[in-house]
Amino acid sequence: MKKTLLLLMFTSFGAQAQTTHDLDWEIGIGSNLNLTINVGDLVRWTWTDTFAHTVQNDAGSTETFNSGSKTGLGNTFTYQFNSIGSNPYKCGFHPLSMAGTITVENPLDIEEYSIENFTISPNPAYDQLSLKMPNGIEFKSISIFDLLGQKIYSSNKLEYTIDISKLNKGLYFIKVSYFGISHTKRFIKL
Repeated sequence: MKKTLLLLMFTSFGAQAQTTHDLDWEIGIGSNLNLTINVGDLVRWTWTDTFAHTVQNDAGSTETFNSGSKTGLGNTFTYQFNSIGSNPYKCGFHPLSMAGTITVENPLDIEEYSIENFTISPNPAYDQLSLKMPNGIEFKSISIFDLLGQKIYSSNKLEYTIDISKLNKGLYFIKVSYFGISHTKRFIKL
């Protein structure tokens, strides 16, 4: 039992491990070396020529980083990005031919998966529909749509019980949203 638990713990930590993204760094490489990465990921620039270069954030960057001047084939600079945002960068010596942007996003987290697990009860229902959100997540909006896709109910209030007594009998869809994440389920009005 203890071995199984330890294996499970190590497996779950491994699933959230950071990723290292590799970029070649040389004169003429281009000015659109753009990457989109997750918070906590590493970017490693590798010098692929023998000239002096820097890797440094440009104006408007979310994070501040600078490799300092490095010369020589095979030199590297690695930086871990820890803040969501846009990070334009360049070579201080060759800014027109060596530049790009690292965009850092929040990785999918447990809430994005768990919003799918909200429940509706009873289903089918006569007059009231109860919603239950998983893990204490509080939705930001609720919408109900008919079979034609027309929105017939919308609320931005924290309502866990919805009066559906005035709806006609039939099949409906309820959409729950949480900070840009949404999930839709169907229910039947009797």
